[in-house]
Amino acid sequence: MTGSSLPDPGESLFEGLFQAAPFGYVITDHNDVIVRTNATFLAWTHFPEDQVLGRPFRDLLTAGAQLLYETRHLPVLRLQGYANEVLLQLATAQGTVLPILVNASAVDRFGEPREVRIGVLDASGRVSYERELLATQRSAESMAARVTVLQNASTAFASSISEAEIGATLSTIVADALVASAACVALVGASGDLEVIAGTDPLSGLIREDSRLLGATVLDFEKPVTVSVTGQGQERFPGVVSALREARLQTVAVFPIMDDGIPIGVTAAFFGRERSLAASENEMVLSVARQASQVLTRMRVQKQLAYAAQHDQLTGLVNRAAIRERIALALATAHQAAQPLSLMFLDLDGFKIVNDRLGHHVGDAILIEVAKRLAASVRASDIVGRYGGDEFVVLCTSAGRREAAAISSRIHAEIRNAFPDASEFTIGASIGIATIEASGGVASIDALISAADAAMYESKRLGRGRTTQASL
Repeated sequence: MTGSSLPDPGESLFEGLFQAAPFGYVITDHNDVIVRTNATFLAWTHFPEDQVLGRPFRDLLTAGAQLLYETRHLPVLRLQGYANEVLLQLATAQGTVLPILVNASAVDRFGEPREVRIGVLDASGRVSYERELLATQRSAESMAARVTVLQNASTAFASSISEAEIGATLSTIVADALVASAACVALVGASGDLEVIAGTDPLSGLIREDSRLLGATVLDFEKPVTVSVTGQGQERFPGVVSALREARLQTVAVFPIMDDGIPIGVTAAFFGRERSLAASENEMVLSVARQASQVLTRMRVQKQLAYAAQHDQLTGLVNRAAIRERIALALATAHQAAQPLSLMFLDLDGFKIVNDRLGHHVGDAILIEVAKRLAASVRASDIVGRYGGDEFVVLCTSAGRREAAAISSRIHAEIRNAFPDASEFTIGASIGIATIEASGGVASIDALISAADAAMYESKRLGRGRTTQASL
């Protein structure tokens, strides 16, 4: 049909593709003013077309993105004619922010000033992925740091030879790991109270009843407790808050040291600022504390075993094997220093009949009481041991015959006193003393023990309840 105008099929196809493209398409003039855009871009921004056309592209960006667009994107575009993969942010009509990835190229159009064609990709997924990747990386770095802390702790604890060293290692690790102003370690003492053994306690002398309450709370619940001047714990631990203020601190975090449910102690970290610990930080300190508790427990078990190997289980006195070791050492020392040495052998008189008539439980009670009375009768430097049954040994260093006789007299006086569990019975002691004078020769352990033992039996033969000096 002559004179009629039919639509160009190619142009219609292009327009359809342009409008329905899975990415935004924006065309601006050389002054950055939008002259055309597709439906996808309008759908993303939620602006009607008439509110987009005629506006600078930069006006659709957030304030921070505008600065990047003007100072980084446009200069590169003008210099090289294109700029690819620039991450910006669109400010939508709904007030939300849409991360976008922009590819732009400047082209001449029929010899006229350049227009800019901008491809806009939704970068929400990429930003989310990058955030997750960053979080994962940070988590991995944090995990690596924790592993390093635990490895270093394991090495340091393995080389510790005392509870004080373990405490010092733990307090140093906690202070460094948490970037704390100070840290300390307190263990449960014989009285049940917490006693600081290592580190620095800035609140020492400032916390009163609250210190025991805070420590008990941590150990009872087996969980860390944080107290800060303006935050948590104020109502429950007012004394701690007051002490923090006096010490010019803001926060204290206390962690339990447990061994299979048994409280061993606590470690505390002090901060000069308000501090809230992350779960990963709490777990790291608890992991280090578990390592410390294992080493402390092993060390205490070893001490108990060593003690048991050297001491009588009933009376707590050194046993036969230990007393022989002490005699050997004392003999060598006495010979070197040219000093006298006396060994007493003591056997209870009248004990067997009490043990037979009243029973072994009463006999054991008497043996325990005898051990206490012997310890009260001798000098601080003397060593009292149980040789076996109702036989006891007293090793008196730097004691000649006269000094040993005086100690023996005190022992007789103590033993003759009635025993509450067997007051109707008379209990005494037969004592034999073997003495090496300062000018004397070196005697063997067996010779010294045999001489004292023989003198003790001589005391029994002479009527019991007396002391006999042996001749060496």
